Amino acid sequence: MKSILQILLIVSLLLLSAFSSYAKEKISGAEVINNNCARCHNARAVHEFSIPEWKVIMPHMRAKAHLTGQETKAVLEFLELTSQSVAQAKKVVPENAIAPDGKQLFTQFGCQGCHSLQGDGGTVGPALDETIKNKGIGFFIKKLQNPQFNNSSSPMPKMPLNEQQIEAIAEYIKS
Repeated sequence: MKSILQILLIVSLLLLSAFSSYAKEKISGAEVINNNCARCHNARAVHEFSIPEWKVIMPHMRAKAHLTGQETKAVLEFLELTSQSVAQAKKVVPENAIAPDGKQLFTQFGCQGCHSLQGDGGTVGPALDETIKNKGIGFFIKKLQNPQFNNSSSPMPKMPLNEQQIEAIAEYIKS
């Protein structure tokens, strides 16, 4: 009887551990926007509203779009991240602290939330598989530095990326 209880306890702990790691999986705010907001709204620039205004808007949209609290929080975090300047972003992650990893940055900044790559990702923005091949590395870098340079109504937010990070993402996209 004692060994059955021990086995049940171990199984319970393993299930709890597995559930906890699943629950800790980070939700991408960009993916939430792509999968929910983009269904009803045309793509709009993040900077149409300030962060305090988004903090008022999102709880209302949470109810209408049936978002969970974590999804709403992820969207707000994404909006705050994309509202940062490069200088602010450097304070969070010192430039020399970590060698830029393009794949990690692609995920961190939620690029896949709006763009697909190798068949995975959102559909709000264009697929990125052939972008560098077709438009050149200069176009790609300029687009990340100033998303509205070739289309003033582009909803793509300006990400707080430095030159090394942009180059790392470009290398990841090309591979």
